[in-house]
Amino acid sequence: MYCVKKVLNNNAVLAVDLRRKEEVIFLGKGVGFNKKVNQPFEDPKSVKKYHLQKETSKGPSDKLISAVDPVYLEIANDIIRLSEEKFKAVDTNILLPLADHIAFSIVRMNSRMDLSNPFSEDIRLLFEEEYAIAKKGREIIRERTGYSIPDDEVSYITLYIHSALSDTQVSQSLKIPVIIRESIERIEKECGVRIDMGSFAYNRLLYHIKCMMARVHNNEKLNSDMIEFTKEKCAYAFEVAGEICEKLSRELGEPFTEKEVSYLALHIERIRSA
Repeated sequence: MYCVKKVLNNNAVLAVDLRRKEEVIFLGKGVGFNKKVNQPFEDPKSVKKYHLQKETSKGPSDKLISAVDPVYLEIANDIIRLSEEKFKAVDTNILLPLADHIAFSIVRMNSRMDLSNPFSEDIRLLFEEEYAIAKKGREIIRERTGYSIPDDEVSYITLYIHSALSDTQVSQSLKIPVIIRESIERIEKECGVRIDMGSFAYNRLLYHIKCMMARVHNNEKLNSDMIEFTKEKCAYAFEVAGEICEKLSRELGEPFTEKEVSYLALHIERIRSA
């Protein structure tokens, strides 16, 4: 059994779960129609239910609910629904932070503030499936608000979706493309080469570093053992790879094995020899 705490609009209701003593948001067509504060009601099966945490990455839940227009809760709900259709398991706690982010992006557009994201292209390449959902989110935002957000803002929404899949904060999700971009720039500088963003070489290197970071994070072992070969035949590339992996280790707080260093060295050597 639930009790209405606040009717946000005809499609959104803030309520209290009387059994669990928790606040929940119900989102769905007509869920708020004719409802009154303190009115008890049963669980409406045809709408989406979100159990709220007291604190979110953007602050207390109650403050966000008061500050955000319910239309942005509906938009965030639609994006989460699309994500669940694609990925199944999604952390729905992104509802309020995502709604707040979208609302603020519209405010910034109205104020003609810069919405640039310097890692937009990296995010698109790293998280292709999440980016595809975020693009659909852009269409939902346009349909509901009349505003068409730029690609840079689509990339930020991509990070929210990725964070909901990987159980990380958005700031942690952003750390991945930042670290990878810095690593590629380091390879360019050390090897005296230019790796054009979006090129086959850039994408292959980006994908390799992404997979390497995932293996280390998940404690997966690399079968390939090319340590002695790369130390002897690709000494400079091995040195550069070692310095990059050392920095990654410091940033991520996770150790990188010599096997990973040697595997990265092979990719760097291929770029140097191209």
